[in-house]
Amino acid sequence: MGAKEKVLKNSEFKSYEWADKPVVLESMFREYDLRNTIVPIEKHGKVVDPGVNIEGYRALGQAYGKYVQEKMGQKKVVVSCDYRSYSKGMAFAFMMGIMSTGVDVVDIGVTLSPILYFAQHHFNLEGGAMITASHNDNGWTGVKLANGISKTFEPEHILEYKKMVYSGDFPEGKGGYERFYGIKDIYLKDILDKYKDLLGERKLKVVVSTGNGGAGEFLPEVIREFGFEVIEVHCEMDWDFPLCDPNPENVNFLTDMGKAVLENKADLGVAADGDGDRFGLVDENGKMVSADRAGLFIARYLSEKVQDRNVVIDVKSTGAYMIDPVLKKNKINVEFTKTGHSYVKAASRKLDALAGFEKSGHFFLRDKFGYGYDDACLSCAMFCSILTNYDKPISELIKEQPHSFQTPTMEPAVDDDSVKYEIVGRLTKHFEEMAKSTEKFAGRDIKEIITVNGVRVVLDDGSWGLIRASSNNPHLVIVCESFSTKKLMYDIFGEINGHLEKEGITKDHYDQLLPPYDGEE
Repeated sequence: MGAKEKVLKNSEFKSYEWADKPVVLESMFREYDLRNTIVPIEKHGKVVDPGVNIEGYRALGQAYGKYVQEKMGQKKVVVSCDYRSYSKGMAFAFMMGIMSTGVDVVDIGVTLSPILYFAQHHFNLEGGAMITASHNDNGWTGVKLANGISKTFEPEHILEYKKMVYSGDFPEGKGGYERFYGIKDIYLKDILDKYKDLLGERKLKVVVSTGNGGAGEFLPEVIREFGFEVIEVHCEMDWDFPLCDPNPENVNFLTDMGKAVLENKADLGVAADGDGDRFGLVDENGKMVSADRAGLFIARYLSEKVQDRNVVIDVKSTGAYMIDPVLKKNKINVEFTKTGHSYVKAASRKLDALAGFEKSGHFFLRDKFGYGYDDACLSCAMFCSILTNYDKPISELIKEQPHSFQTPTMEPAVDDDSVKYEIVGRLTKHFEEMAKSTEKFAGRDIKEIITVNGVRVVLDDGSWGLIRASSNNPHLVIVCESFSTKKLMYDIFGEINGHLEKEGITKDHYDQLLPPYDGEE
């Protein structure tokens, strides 16, 4: 007889209910993973209420145990967690829930999201769960759930799983527990075996930064295995993250790494986020290279090895992929998809793409170059290996790509998750009306409106501006790119920001802003 338990959708923080009953707010369920806070968190003037407690994690584990049995026909899963002070406890509660449904658990301990995915391949297990909040601030938690090998939950799976959580109707059983300690060495060897044949003659000095997150246990060692000289920066693990949240899109994170590159006269700096699935890069001058440009560098190289294939990019990525002469020469077809690791991964698989690239640094290498999931250590190793085949510095190699001026990813905070979708909906409608009436956008003609994910306004010269709702946070996401002048990039952002000001979004809501315009480069 199955256990029936009420999973609360609301509860007052610090109440007796919060301490004793399973609580999982509906805001925990995002588009393709689960993510929320365990304590109230204030950022950019907005407060995020806690969305899950430790008992809630037990219920989430019970629901996943039910899911893998009923939807996947499986009886054994692998589980890991990220490096945060509280993640281990959440992971044990989750595993207890899984085992109580009669599903066996292989616990590989504190690792990285891609190591969890790799362990699925190693053990040939279709079920897997990673307890992680990725690069989010301390106080956030979450779960990435597998739905097969190199497959994670997509929106329809999240909805099915959500129903199971709130049903409280979980099977009973006595699943077994196994702690496996050897996955790190197996993982490191696999990366070296995969890319050692790509190595050229050039010797590299590489700055490695992990922002004091869990990748500090893995990424420096990966890069050393290839024979490169490594300078570690903020690789000592500290779950208080004293520098900043380990996010390789954060300007402070990359600026700090860039200074270390200049001080050590290194060839480049590479970085990974908190759970090790996102890649960051600075060149030999210490300047940030956006991940979509780094992805185009890899795509160009791969296209010389394997022609006439698809490459997938997310809607935030540079338009340079679409006009790049090397990709065109090698008959590489570029396809847009929604932003989000699950979307890009799924599209890469469905289109049999050579690779998928997301602007936030999720790279999905396929065929003999990868397993199709996002892995920062793998991406860093591949980028460095490819670079050894060129005598030119990174800055010159990136300049060979179609030139543009591009903003960092900016994320103004909003009151809650519903508000972000309402704002994007209103702006989408307004921009579509502007296009129909031939109204100018940032002083230019509108060529196309792309609504695959939010709204991307493409201008007559290929320049564009995007606003979309974040999949994981109560934020909006803004990216702009100009293929003509730096001033146009500022004008595109100014156009979008002007509309947001009418929605009550001010500069105080932003995580980062463009510096003042200082003329053309």
